[in-house]
Amino acid sequence: MTEFFKNLIYAVSYIMMMAAVLVIAIFYRQPLASVLFVFLIILPFISLYAGKYGSNKISITASAPAGHVEEGDEFRIRLHLKNSSPVPLLRCTLKYTYFNSYRPDDEDFSITLAGESFASETFNLSFRTSMPGVFTFSADTLLISDPLHFHTFRKKADIHVMIPVMPKTVEIPDIALSRFEGEPFDDIVSESGELTRDIRQLREYRAGDRLKDIHWKASAVTGELVVKEYERSVDLMYLLLPEIRKGAEAGALRRYYSLGKKMTGAGMGFRTAVYNPQDRTFSYFNVSDETGLGESLYEIMRMEAAEADVYEMYRAQNPGSYGVIRICEESIIST
Repeated sequence: MTEFFKNLIYAVSYIMMMAAVLVIAIFYRQPLASVLFVFLIILPFISLYAGKYGSNKISITASAPAGHVEEGDEFRIRLHLKNSSPVPLLRCTLKYTYFNSYRPDDEDFSITLAGESFASETFNLSFRTSMPGVFTFSADTLLISDPLHFHTFRKKADIHVMIPVMPKTVEIPDIALSRFEGEPFDDIVSESGELTRDIRQLREYRAGDRLKDIHWKASAVTGELVVKEYERSVDLMYLLLPEIRKGAEAGALRRYYSLGKKMTGAGMGFRTAVYNPQDRTFSYFNVSDETGLGESLYEIMRMEAAEADVYEMYRAQNPGSYGVIRICEESIIST
């Protein structure tokens, strides 16, 4: 039922009440009934004005759990409704939607809140997650009815809450991974790859060189600062490629998270390739600990699921790459 018909029911009921008072005033000649009838004529205008004034003084905000939640967990979103006007009996209806980023849903829901004068109320909405992804709660409209419910005013709510839902860990079979030697988290960029630990030559110190590259023994012999220059190679560490396909997102996310925890727990860093279906590009994250793993997972879940073959897209853009670990819905494939 639309707000118009809801208001119409209240208006019709009010008119019927006025008609009853009018009959009493005419046929029973009751002065009090006549005064009441005049008051009933004026009251709707007072209610409409008060409703318009009160709707401008009402605000609503939402707060959610800090950080993330795990799939299957129950959590609450708290709504804070504040009425800073003296107008009581304002009925407030919040229209909202909620969905997982991988399962968009256009179904609208609503909750009715009481907007009392000079009051601030808190209401809790409980939700339970069913799969990893980004839980989104959105509300853009707050409907406010005047005290007599003759008219409904619309107010912009502008509530948008996003909560990362972390996947559960699953059992990962042992994968024979030899540890790559090198400095995979070096920030120095080169067309020919990243730095290895193989020293190519020693040279004099230059402004901007890193202190950890100084060869202290050679510097002591020569009496001048000498730094190590390293060889470069391509793909110094394993690259994890989560293949987040439409309809098969949950399994790939669980396997990526579980394998990532297993590798970082063993002191093995890795890179993660995150595919963006919108522009068909990959972004890369160096992961050395659980914090980096979480950040890469958040970035993965921000992207839409892909329809194309993610591995084929990666191979087309990086034909010479090796050490890639494909993470699919049901399996982990080392290439």
